[in-house]
Amino acid sequence: MVLTRKEGEDALQTVEIHPWRNGLLKELLLTMPLDLEWDEALGQLEARLKETRASAVGRDAQLTLDLGNRLVEAEELTALVLWLKSEYGMLVVAVVTTQQITQEAARQLTLSTYLMPPGGSLESASAGAYTGNNALYVPNTVRSGQRIVHAGTVIVGGDVNSGAEVLAEGDIVVFGTLRGLAHAGSQGDERARIIAGNMRPQQVRIASKIARSPEDNSRGGTGTRNAEIARVENGEIEVSPV
Repeated sequence: MVLTRKEGEDALQTVEIHPWRNGLLKELLLTMPLDLEWDEALGQLEARLKETRASAVGRDAQLTLDLGNRLVEAEELTALVLWLKSEYGMLVVAVVTTQQITQEAARQLTLSTYLMPPGGSLESASAGAYTGNNALYVPNTVRSGQRIVHAGTVIVGGDVNSGAEVLAEGDIVVFGTLRGLAHAGSQGDERARIIAGNMRPQQVRIASKIARSPEDNSRGGTGTRNAEIARVENGEIEVSPV
């Protein structure tokens, strides 16, 4: 809900929490307007979440933070993420921001970063993408902030950079390096697979299953990596060589 002042006065910006659908996953989008001071925004957020807790909506939900161009230091963001998890059971998975310092703070917490809110402008096809049958072919690298959504299989001829997201109702195949977020079987198909020439994602999702990249996946090195495949085995996402 957006509150407004009396006629002739400026609109009053408020913290907003909106449910949104990302495949079968229960997710929320939290917007903290730049007009508000940080402490004021946190106060509004706490009040809204007390209402949320009373209605039992949001418990165990995944949350994306929309911070816009707000500068949030790593310490502040860490405290907010931990508070949301401990007090309300909400798991922050991504941050929307155009502020470089805030982006770096999010990456330190291994959160996905976007330049625009997910669920805002969803791209079913991007410039230079060609469709054939039920597959979408993206010949270029998917850059940070880009979001590709398709009702079928998605094939990426380049890389998927950190901060980029690919959602497909079918499989996802990345010829290059997968560093961003990939969600295959987004409408609940646990048979979907994610295949990458170099599997180094921030997060992979298959249907409602979620797995983060292992710690050692962030290591450097110039050695050749073999293609790998992620699929659901025994109720969990497992990654193995192709």
